[in-house]
Amino acid sequence: MGDKDPFVVELKLEFQNDANVTYFRAVDEAMSFVDAHMSERIILIMDCRFGSVWQGIDAVKTLREKTSLIYVIMISANNVTQLSNSDIISLINTDNIFFIKNTDIEGAKEKINLICRLWDSRFDCVLERWLIRHKEDNDKVVYSHNDRAFTWGELLNEVRLQTEEGKNFERIMNQYCIAKFKLEA
Repeated sequence: MGDKDPFVVELKLEFQNDANVTYFRAVDEAMSFVDAHMSERIILIMDCRFGSVWQGIDAVKTLREKTSLIYVIMISANNVTQLSNSDIISLINTDNIFFIKNTDIEGAKEKINLICRLWDSRFDCVLERWLIRHKEDNDKVVYSHNDRAFTWGELLNEVRLQTEEGKNFERIMNQYCIAKFKLEA
């Protein structure tokens, strides 16, 4: 598959107004891009197997060591049952992973649209949209834990990277919102 492949071209056309669809020839290039944009909304469409030493499944394992908030759509020319048992288990045991055949452009569009709907309800995405509208609050210190103070912007990054502080803050906010809703209902 290359940047002129119908799969890539169709996605660029379909999502040209809503996203930056970028094609990378190598896993390490894609992962460098992801590392540089870790706190942004990213859907990574990656082939399970490449002709290189570093495979797509290996990249997902590495990615999951850093964050669970980036969605991944794994594609393959092969049937999923042709993957090794350990690779299938790795995919199943990973958050935010989807699998499609590399010829299933409609399936790719469906998964991308599903992910976009999930972004409307995920805590980190709601916080991000709020901070875009209230830039003046980005640097306000709003939370302290273990003798460390956090701004809204720092908290967004902590949640996106799924650090202990980020997960703790997200849990507290979810509990608060449910309690507040319950009191108002």
